[in-house]
Formats: sequence, C-alpha cells, structure tokens
Amino acid sequence: MKACGPCTLCCRVLAVGELDKPAGRTCAHQKTGVGCGIYETRPSGCRTFECVWLMDPEMPHRFRPDQTKVVLDQDAQGLRLIARCDPANPQAWRRNPMYAALKGYAADTWGTGRIVLAVAGHRTWLIAPREDVDLGEVDSDAELRVVEGPSGKVTVEVGMAGLR
Repeated sequence: MKACGPCTLCCRVLAVGELDKPAGRTCAHQKTGVGCGIYETRPSGCRTFECVWLMDPEMPHRFRPDQTKVVLDQDAQGLRLIARCDPANPQAWRRNPMYAALKGYAADTWGTGRIVLAVAGHRTWLIAPREDVDLGEVDSDAELRVVEGPSGKVTVEVGMAGLR
C-alpha cells in the first residue's frame, strides 16, 4: 500500500473552505516531514480528498506529487482528471512524464464525456489529444462544454458561473 511519505503538496495546492485556506497557499496545519498537524480532526474537505497517485496502485513512484510538482485529483463523478500544479512550478503539468501521461489519458477517454484539465494558480487548460486549450481564469469545477469541430479544432464553452 502506498503512503504519502514526505509529500504534502495537497496541503498547498488544494483550497479548503472549512479552514478558509485558498488554493496555492500552504496550510497552517501542515508540518514539514510530518504531514497534517490536525490529521485526526481535519475538516471534511481534507478527509474526502483522494490523491490519484495514492489511490492508484499501478501508478509509479515517479508520479508522486512531490516528484512531479502536480497533484492529480478527480471530481466526484470521475469525469474530470485535474492536474493541480504547485504554485512555485505552474507549468509542471507540461513536463514529462506527467505531460505524456495526461495526453495519453486524454486520448484514451476522448469522446466519453471525461476530460483532462491542468490548473496553475487561477488559470485552467483543457488537455485534448491533439492540443491544449487555455481556458483562462476558470474554476476547474465550472460547467464546460467541449466541442470538436469537423477539422478537429477543439473549442470550450464555459458557463458564466465558472468565470473568475
């Protein structure tokens, strides 16, 4: 079974409403080399988070978030794979082996209703098999409508509630 070990990147990249902790800031309760200082009483936002690297027994060690500087997350329905970058490394999702894995997943699931997103700060990208679409400052949980035109060009319509 995998363990977080020294990785605490989720404590930095995730927003935790119950703690008024915005995404991109290290949690006040994170203890270097130890993990969560309030683990037993951590809020539900932390309790329900499932790191994809930790949950996937087949995912190699080289994809551990502190190695790639990317935390892989999914929405509750499993329709969005979200690569959340360390704010100090906002383009980490573009480096291999992470980028190749994200592109591969996008290609494997394209047309099934599943999508791959990368988030760096407030900026979000759709990772499509043939291109990456910069969505600008959009919440990763925003309503998105992905359309592939006859030429293969991908466009994304963002619901108004999802704009920052």
